[in-house]
Amino acid sequence: MAKRRRRELHHLGQRPSQRKSSRAAAPSASYKPGFPMNLLTQSTLFYAMGAVIMIGGVLLAALLATRQGSPSPAGTPTPGETAQASPTPTATPNPFAFSAPEQVIDANAYDYRAVIHTAKGDIVIDLFEDIAPNTVNSFVFLAQKGFYDQLTFHRVVPNFVVQAGDPRSRGGLDPNRPDAPPPGVADGPGYTVDDEPNELRNTRGMVSMAKRQGERRFGSQFFINLKDNPALDFDSGAQTLFYPFGKVIEGMDVVGRIAQGDLIERVEIQQFPKAATATPEAAATSTATP
Repeated sequence: MAKRRRRELHHLGQRPSQRKSSRAAAPSASYKPGFPMNLLTQSTLFYAMGAVIMIGGVLLAALLATRQGSPSPAGTPTPGETAQASPTPTATPNPFAFSAPEQVIDANAYDYRAVIHTAKGDIVIDLFEDIAPNTVNSFVFLAQKGFYDQLTFHRVVPNFVVQAGDPRSRGGLDPNRPDAPPPGVADGPGYTVDDEPNELRNTRGMVSMAKRQGERRFGSQFFINLKDNPALDFDSGAQTLFYPFGKVIEGMDVVGRIAQGDLIERVEIQQFPKAATATPEAAATSTATP
């Protein structure tokens, strides 16, 4: 208590300029506070650092959200497996469909024969290129293109005709099966040829082109007469007439054994110079067309 009293008396005895103020003195111009308080005195730097910290925080938050919320890509194709649009399928061209027969025979220079090879034997047909040049040319053209190979004798009517040449029977198929293409262009080579009227008769062994009732044009189908068929002749008065273009000269016994569905293995075309005698022996010197 005495100590305090002496301090108060001492204080009272001092001039105002010698007394210590109890108030905190304001910092002088030379005063520099330490870190981090010195940052508060530099407002520009302070605001700049605040902006940097704020932007950095936003970017960091966005990055974390992206990593947590975005699933990894699934099924990304590896090199060489780039997904591509499938090309539009195109129809496969029919190798046995033609717009017209090419000119393949020379009726003035050659005689022509067709040899039909079957499992039951060969059938040799002498072709009448002088009488029916367009018909023979079409038949030879199709034979040379392999059109008749692997077709069947799809129609056999005992004591009447055996018939072949329908492309719907290729490979031993029945052209009348439920799923077969409809008749019309599908049962021919893609083109038709006009009749070549003549006065030859449909006797046994004669070969004529088949056609639909009332037609005067034909395609690829042909038939061999098993007997004389005057109802098919040029002077029969029938609505549909059939004009022979060839005759079986060998293998009529084979024709008689043909059953419906029997296969034509292939048709071979032989040609002989007109000067040569058109006999089987002449085949040895002929030029065979496969």
